[in-house]
Amino acid sequence: MADQRIAWLRELADAVPTLPQESAPRPYWSQRQGVSVPPSKAPLPTVVRRVKREIESLAVQHWFARTLGYECVDGHGESDTTIEEELDRRVGKPGLPITDEADWTEDDLCDFIEVYHDLAARPSRGWVHSFGGCGFHPTRFARSSGQRVYRWRINAVLTTSSLDLQLADEGEDAGRMTRVLPDGLGELTRKLATVAAETEPEIPHAIALFRRHNASREDRRMAVVGLARALEARRQQLKEHLLSKDESALFQIANQFDLRHRKADQMADYGDEYLDWLFHWYLATIDLIDRIRAKGA
Repeated sequence: MADQRIAWLRELADAVPTLPQESAPRPYWSQRQGVSVPPSKAPLPTVVRRVKREIESLAVQHWFARTLGYECVDGHGESDTTIEEELDRRVGKPGLPITDEADWTEDDLCDFIEVYHDLAARPSRGWVHSFGGCGFHPTRFARSSGQRVYRWRINAVLTTSSLDLQLADEGEDAGRMTRVLPDGLGELTRKLATVAAETEPEIPHAIALFRRHNASREDRRMAVVGLARALEARRQQLKEHLLSKDESALFQIANQFDLRHRKADQMADYGDEYLDWLFHWYLATIDLIDRIRAKGA
């Protein structure tokens, strides 16, 4: 029996290159004619409906059955909780209208998405209940892969929205709604949130603070402070690989502005956009020093 299973797995692995792959649809009329039509950004009510449809599609595949159970004519899939009870217990929203999204706020949507993320688990084993055509019943689940698939599908919906939000796929805020960052910076935060997670937790923590949904000015200020501390640990590399005046300027800004030490003579009259700029600059400098260090290792 074991030999048969191994042979089947080998055949499946060999067949992977021939399996159909999901791909973008062929170009439509305007695209074929070279007419530039910017994609429309869906408003909140539309996004809510699309998110709910994705979750309903996953629910049919028993993606949330580990906690919420599933329907069975013999009651095999009964659960002691419901999504309404989970929303109440986890975020204190017992009255969130699951079937009527007209009055949902952006915060409601974010809570809804995050709670379902934590409930997601891919069915990895089960049995077929033939009585009455009941169907497949899961018995074991894989949370990690299930949550990755959930994030991918929900983010595909969020990409079409006007909310500029997404589910973080890495870092300490994985599975939590975060602000969409510019392409280059977004890739950099994903890289450093993963690479630095074990050795320098202050970096992914700073990233989580900065890209948090509805991040306050204080959140972003503390994110910049966290990156400044990470740069402090790299001072020697900065002295070796950057000009001394450049190295000094990095910390002069952090010290003279109302960021790190909060002294009376520090300057505090600056806009929030400068915090964004400092965060980008510090994060890119950390990555630069690390790449130079790795190159010389």
